[in-house]
Amino acid sequence: MSETMMQPFHIPPMVIALLAGVVLLVGCPTYEDGLTGNYQQIEIDELKDEAIALDFYRFGDDARAVLRRYNIASAQARENPFDPNNEVSCQWTRVDKFDDRQRTFALTIPATARQPRVELSGSFDEIGRMDLTVLEENQEEPSQLVLESHGSSPDPNCVNIGDFFLRAIFENGSDNTFDREVYELRHPVFALHWVGVEPVFRDGATIFLATNRTEPAFRLAPGAQFDTANNGLRNSLSVSIPPPSERMLMNSGSTRFALAHFVVIDDAEGEGGFSWTVSEEPMVATALEQGRPDNVPEALADEEIEGWGKALLFVEGRLNELSSNLRFRLDGLEEAEQDRHFYIVDVFFYNQEVESVRLPPRPEADRPVQRRVSLQMTEQYLEAGEVSLPRLYDYD
Repeated sequence: MSETMMQPFHIPPMVIALLAGVVLLVGCPTYEDGLTGNYQQIEIDELKDEAIALDFYRFGDDARAVLRRYNIASAQARENPFDPNNEVSCQWTRVDKFDDRQRTFALTIPATARQPRVELSGSFDEIGRMDLTVLEENQEEPSQLVLESHGSSPDPNCVNIGDFFLRAIFENGSDNTFDREVYELRHPVFALHWVGVEPVFRDGATIFLATNRTEPAFRLAPGAQFDTANNGLRNSLSVSIPPPSERMLMNSGSTRFALAHFVVIDDAEGEGGFSWTVSEEPMVATALEQGRPDNVPEALADEEIEGWGKALLFVEGRLNELSSNLRFRLDGLEEAEQDRHFYIVDVFFYNQEVESVRLPPRPEADRPVQRRVSLQMTEQYLEAGEVSLPRLYDYD
């Protein structure tokens, strides 16, 4: 081999940069601006109170979208149906394939405890309009819509807070049974009981009124979680918990929060839907205990404690967005995950008010998200004529 052939082949730096740019363009999918955009429904039925828009994203061979719904029940809303003030919900689809040759897509919005599964399928015509089919899980006929590009970039501003999966544990043994002479169980129901407060300005001062909502609720099955022979509870129940309703969310700082207790309520009827009549259907189990534990938060070292136990804290935004007064009562804030939304927490209370909340530490490989909570049967609430579970106040 000649000396000339052994010399390294030299490529100018400018050519190297150009080749690298080509490789990046080929290897990294980018938004296809010809189809990516905000699409709004063209014709709206006069009998319909809802309008639909789709923020559509195409990147390479994939696509994803945000489905937005707008309430246009009033004449004023119909004048500008896609005004942001009319928006009532937004939902992200999963990522799925985009057929470039046919210019078609099929995207899914997964079902949650409150929202049915939604299937979106569509295609683009030669002038860029979108033919969209919307099929909801419990809907007999799909909606056939035509959308056109609004000439603006798609809006990714949509926070989807999914369901929280947890396992309620009903410890076996004599501690989770009742003596029938004390109380005989009828139809126990496991429920999440949201306990809120609503500030009301009255007579020159702000007072807090209690608000309550029991949702969701799950009947315990005889032989599975309801031990009919021993008049008690047993085993466990896996449930899916949706975010709390608007009524239970309380303002705090620049976000909102809510607190719920894990309870078992003895239903008088035993069939159909569950509606709690507090004076006739007592709580028979909770995740709360009376007394003072050994490991109270440092801030409560010199404070009187009436009881403690597990509860569910929901934060709509991030923990650091809560008011400083509420953050002061969050033990373990620095070690907690900021935007998990659902937290199984330890609450420490006195006189039906939560004095401190201990947050779970940030999940790690060997320490997953806490999803288990144990409930103990209790006689404490058998004669209760009102809800007396501790609440979390956010004082200004």
